[in-house]
Amino acid sequence: MRRAPRRKASGRWRAAVLSVAAATVTIVGVSSCAVGPDPGPDVVTGGDGAAEAPTSSSAPAGPPPIQAPRNELDWTDCGRESAGRWDIDPSGGVSVECAELSVPVNPYRPTGDTLTVALTRASVEATPADAPPLVLTSGSDVPSSRTLMMLATSPGRSVLARHPVVAVDRRGSAASSEIDCMTRFERAAMLSNGLAEGPASQEQRVDRLARAASSASDGCTETLDPHQLDFGEAFAAADIEALRIAWGVDQLALVGVGEGADVVLAYAGNFSGRAGRIILDTPTPFGANARDRAAARATGVQAALRTFAQRCNATGSCPLGADGTARIAGVLAKGRAGDLGGLSDTEALSAITTSLALAADRPESVTDLAAAIAAADRGDVGALTRLADRAATLRTTDGQLVSHCNDVSGPVGQNEIPGLIDSWSRQNPLTGADSALSLMRCNAWASSTPVNPPSALPVDPLMLDGANDPINGGGGAEALGGLFIRAGTTPTRVTWDGLGYSVLARSACAAEIVAQYLGDEPLGEPTDRGCPS
Repeated sequence: MRRAPRRKASGRWRAAVLSVAAATVTIVGVSSCAVGPDPGPDVVTGGDGAAEAPTSSSAPAGPPPIQAPRNELDWTDCGRESAGRWDIDPSGGVSVECAELSVPVNPYRPTGDTLTVALTRASVEATPADAPPLVLTSGSDVPSSRTLMMLATSPGRSVLARHPVVAVDRRGSAASSEIDCMTRFERAAMLSNGLAEGPASQEQRVDRLARAASSASDGCTETLDPHQLDFGEAFAAADIEALRIAWGVDQLALVGVGEGADVVLAYAGNFSGRAGRIILDTPTPFGANARDRAAARATGVQAALRTFAQRCNATGSCPLGADGTARIAGVLAKGRAGDLGGLSDTEALSAITTSLALAADRPESVTDLAAAIAAADRGDVGALTRLADRAATLRTTDGQLVSHCNDVSGPVGQNEIPGLIDSWSRQNPLTGADSALSLMRCNAWASSTPVNPPSALPVDPLMLDGANDPINGGGGAEALGGLFIRAGTTPTRVTWDGLGYSVLARSACAAEIVAQYLGDEPLGEPTDRGCPS
């Protein structure tokens, strides 16, 4: 196969990133020290390198103190720019500001190469000037700045009256030195999971996707060398540590949404004592292998789609009719057969799940999406195509693929995919095949060393457990039980059975509990709570 032209290592990404980048705050220059794991204040390092908590009986009771930044960044207003970029307007008194950090590409083995990490801050007029910020990451799911914009326009925005929220876009995506390392052919193959060249048998589809994944791996490795493995969770955590150092504070309050919870746990493990608050919002199963994560996602997203169909039907005028899941299944079948105006089943499913995840907080959001699906079923794919294009921008950029592949543990072989498609499709007809095929996207990528789970946590976490997350599905909270036992901690768990991505953004009740958790006193009993949807 003749490969399409590709940007070389000396192209735009390396010219802009692998240099001493001009940014608002420079954390590491050519000759500075590493921003590697730091044991934190008043922590003694044991002989095996593990961080040990201080044993002094005079240690203060309660959670670690969190502070407002001692050194503020150079924030500039970017509300209009952000609203245009993400097609969502956080008006109504919300102030949106942006700043940048220059960080080492590899903080653990500094070479002088740097990249830029983009920061977005939301606040309101009532936000106290001396309030400690809450640092938000949604990892490689969607840009953190987009998740913040959803928070700023949803019931969870009430938290802004007490604390500003600062989103850290994951390196390599959005405005954080965005990566450009794949060809158009490779991107199309990834977006469609092997149907960009037209309808195909299952065997042909798997083979097409495998070839595109191998080609993309070669090209991205060539473009990013020697930093092709420097975009995983450990490096995202190091970028957050660079922010802490820039602010000059001892501890950070952190919220990880979806896959961002993995980044927060990586931070807690690598920078012991620096995580003053740990909020895991609908977390993914930290440390699970690729097969188990994909299987759990298929089951959870299937449940979210079923909930969507039920809630649409409950309106009494659902465009999907009485059996919404069957209507969705019909649209996906048309995508597989090439009868959906050029959209594959994977692109149609991504359009639906992304729209559900990030839908505006209004009753019409459910019926508007249902109308787009019903129209596509009738042959009018315009609305669904626009949603698919938006989903591609938010979820499948080159940088997100590189970050995701860096984090893969236990990759699945190509010969196993057909069997997984068959078995998972029987269990989850809407999502099983897509989850199995998506495993192939990182098939040829060399994964980085897995991040060890934290052996201890400086504070009991707060876990917001959403049952209907259309991006990752539910179940991640349950999978973290063993980690908490080994770390000797008891989290407070808040359940929410609403529909959407980020419990904090969607629930004013959860936002109130988060505000209490950010205070100076422990939350206390009960450790199991619930918020209405």
